[in-house]
Amino acid sequence: MKISDGNFKVHFIGAGGISISALMKWCLSFGLQVTGSDKAYGDGLAALSEGGAEVYVGLRPAIAEAADLVVYSSAISDDNAELAAAKNAGVPCIERHEFLGALAVGFDEVIAVAGTHGKTTVTSLISAIFKNSDKSFTAHIGGEALDVGGNFYSSGYDCLVTEACEYKKSFLSLRPSCEVILNIESDHPDCYDSLSALYDGFDEFVGKAQKKAFIVVNDNVDYDNLHISANARLIKFGCGEGAGYRAVNIIERKGICEYDIIRNGKYFAHVRPNMYGRHNVQNALAAVAVADLYGVDKKTIIKSLSEFRGVRRRFERSLELNGAQVISDYAHHPSEIHAVIEAARCVAAGEVRVYFQPHTFSRTAKYFDEFVGCISGADEVNFLPTYPARETPADGKSAFDLFYEINKKREVAYFGNFVDAAANIIKSARPGDAILVLGAGDIVDLIKLL
Repeated sequence: MKISDGNFKVHFIGAGGISISALMKWCLSFGLQVTGSDKAYGDGLAALSEGGAEVYVGLRPAIAEAADLVVYSSAISDDNAELAAAKNAGVPCIERHEFLGALAVGFDEVIAVAGTHGKTTVTSLISAIFKNSDKSFTAHIGGEALDVGGNFYSSGYDCLVTEACEYKKSFLSLRPSCEVILNIESDHPDCYDSLSALYDGFDEFVGKAQKKAFIVVNDNVDYDNLHISANARLIKFGCGEGAGYRAVNIIERKGICEYDIIRNGKYFAHVRPNMYGRHNVQNALAAVAVADLYGVDKKTIIKSLSEFRGVRRRFERSLELNGAQVISDYAHHPSEIHAVIEAARCVAAGEVRVYFQPHTFSRTAKYFDEFVGCISGADEVNFLPTYPARETPADGKSAFDLFYEINKKREVAYFGNFVDAAANIIKSARPGDAILVLGAGDIVDLIKLL
């Protein structure tokens, strides 16, 4: 049976995950039979059900056994009952990134966006520009991109635009014709025990590029540690003088930057991307470089930047409460938290108040001092219990550890659940405040409560 056969059944374990659900939508677009399971029901499963997938909460080994292929996320353990049943029945079982790599083989052009921070934003921005230029492409995105209607979009199969995640070296399943490296900063201590090891992983990623591929690299990355093939075409972006796509004359007004772009030493365009925060200058430059290299006209690029609607939970103004802006963001790394707080300073007339849910115990332990430093930059700090993902408290430190440490020097708060945190926000919100709801776990439920 071929995967193009309408009777082909693909079962996904961990269906609520944003990247997994994008793959499920992709399979539905092929007319395949798609099933999926997860441990909790949410918006992701609801959307898949509406799209034609059979999804459910819990474990039904019989459904996995009846599939022609099982795809699972890296968070799924080997003792998962569905995964074990499928393997015992002889059903091929592959991880999410392997399936993405298999689908990518069908494209002549594969644009893979990598880096510790900004992957979803840049992938979404490239997709928005390509959509506005009427390109034939498919996008696989790790977030809900408003300009293309979600985490999956397809207008054709000339080109694939996808995120390339370094976690467990997932990006090595791809053979890109264009690699974008936004930054290289430690974020997964459970996978890379040092920055050197992380660079080694990105070096392997660079080695996966197709012959004569574009390697689009932020000029603040130590790319000398990446063995870029002489056949590849190295393109640098950033604010340094050696960047092929360079931002100059940057002016920041109420959190949004506008600037001139110099391309290979010559004036290219004046842009004002609809993106909050100075860190997004780099993200916009990366997208501009890719769009220009792939032949998108300048007017479309400029217009797409100015009209960019963004991504869910990337400095998303979720609601207004008692005159305060409640802003939701996926930030879960010290550098990301610092960038979001700085952006909020530009839009808040009052105080910047943070409600933060740490993501994994190992990350909290590895960057404990950095978390203490960055989050202390807010006027008010509140913690929610750690989102454990695949871990247990024995793997590191917790949100309460952060609370205890910072509380030695200043008053901070710890809420044991979202209901209490929501009640505190409603009671204390003041006109002009920016209330930041930060984290990569289920803290989005706090927004729903509000």
